[in-house]
Amino acid sequence: MNKITTIVESFKRKRYTGGISVEEIKKAEEALNVKFSSDYVDLLITYGSLCAKGEEILGVDENNYDVVKATTEAKNQHSDFPIGMYVVENMAIDGILLIQNTDGAIFTYQPGTHVKKINDSLCDYLENL
Repeated sequence: MNKITTIVESFKRKRYTGGISVEEIKKAEEALNVKFSSDYVDLLITYGSLCAKGEEILGVDENNYDVVKATTEAKNQHSDFPIGMYVVENMAIDGILLIQNTDGAIFTYQPGTHVKKINDSLCDYLENL
């Protein structure tokens, strides 16, 4: 069991859409021209999108609001959206987005203001919920 699975399985209540294939992940990465971090890939393969402890981590699902749609929308609407990053959660508070870089670090991004690092990885972020 990988680290992200251990963390997610420790949550008493969680909802998820179901894992996706490596091919679907590669298609999403190509659409965004980014490489997802290894912990995000592990989450996608095992769970797809995830809702736990009031947080909704985006998956890859063409029929719903997903990482591709959220990131594309953010890039189109905000010229200051950081290059090489993707949206893993829409915080739905003051336009704040939770974004991740290829190395796995997690940041908050608020359009027109700043990017602030909050965790070294998605695993760390989920552990601290």
